[in-house]
Amino acid sequence: MQKIRLVNKFTKSIVRYKRRNEINPTHVTSTLITAALSSSFVNEACKSSGQISKSQVIYRKLNGKTLQEIEKYFQDVTVEFLKKLKLYNKNREFLLSIDTTYEAFYGDPSKAEDKIYLHHGSIAKGSEYYYKYITISITCDTSRYILDGMMIPVGCYIEDYVYEMVKFVKKYLPIKATLLDRGFSSWGVISKLKKLGISYIIFWEKSGNWYKEYMKNLKDGESFHMKRVGIYNRDKTNYQISSNFVLIKQLEYNGKTFDWIFATNLKREKAELYVKLYKKRWGIETIYRITDDIRVYTTSTNCIIRYFLFIFTCLVYNIWKFFQMYLGEEFTLANCKIALIVFMIKYRMINPECYNELETLVKTFFDI
Repeated sequence: MQKIRLVNKFTKSIVRYKRRNEINPTHVTSTLITAALSSSFVNEACKSSGQISKSQVIYRKLNGKTLQEIEKYFQDVTVEFLKKLKLYNKNREFLLSIDTTYEAFYGDPSKAEDKIYLHHGSIAKGSEYYYKYITISITCDTSRYILDGMMIPVGCYIEDYVYEMVKFVKKYLPIKATLLDRGFSSWGVISKLKKLGISYIIFWEKSGNWYKEYMKNLKDGESFHMKRVGIYNRDKTNYQISSNFVLIKQLEYNGKTFDWIFATNLKREKAELYVKLYKKRWGIETIYRITDDIRVYTTSTNCIIRYFLFIFTCLVYNIWKFFQMYLGEEFTLANCKIALIVFMIKYRMINPECYNELETLVKTFFDI
């Protein structure tokens, strides 16, 4: 299974071993896949897979690693995957979506490691802090893959992360456009995308009063195109950044009507075509819902461990989508979970504890 080999390559890049009986990358891979498929804590997966005694054995393998190194390992796997994707989708440009996702932190923040990555705010009951990640994904109708992901510290320039991820993908994939939601309503983001020469459409946040007069003069369903100049303050310098904006009044979508404001360097003949294109971004919301269902959990407050487990979840998601591309839509995530467990048992990647005892009891009580 090609994708399993890619995941093994990812963990092998990080996990080194010298002694014959020491834990190897396959043990780590199978244990973490087990955790992802069951949405469990790493310690629970260690007990159920029977390969590693406890989570700390895995975490010690990450000693000395940096966020940048782990991201580079993920990117190396992505590059190999993109080569195959381009062969499968010849002469095709891809839509990219960028968004952020969150992971709740439970516990005393004063005792947490790497506090610079702890954002204040409640995203779940009982949690007042969270970790924040940014990803870039393909969100075409037939292809949805996570290409890169980064952990976001408090007080950063989000445009720098957008720039680095798009720059990485641009080297290997023809990009049709990059789609972003209101969380990226920033002249800095526009500046970075223009620097890369990338087509973009940003669902602009309705802040201030600048747009209200224009909207007032539009009829429902009508649009207005204009050019705006904004100020991007960076390193004690003000930069003037310009972009075209499209204002659309009360355009119907899914039975409801909305006012839309887009910052974009794309040109479309009809207002609804901007909305139709932006709608492709919502594929990343589907990706996040699925990755939440295969999230590997930990109580660790070490940012390296948190990021590694998050990016490993992204790998497991890509495994499923890779096989679905060949097997069809009927190969659901549920099918994938069962298939991977059977595969790992068949090739002795995991040895579920208590299986022999369970089999004996089943044969005894159910005459199998």
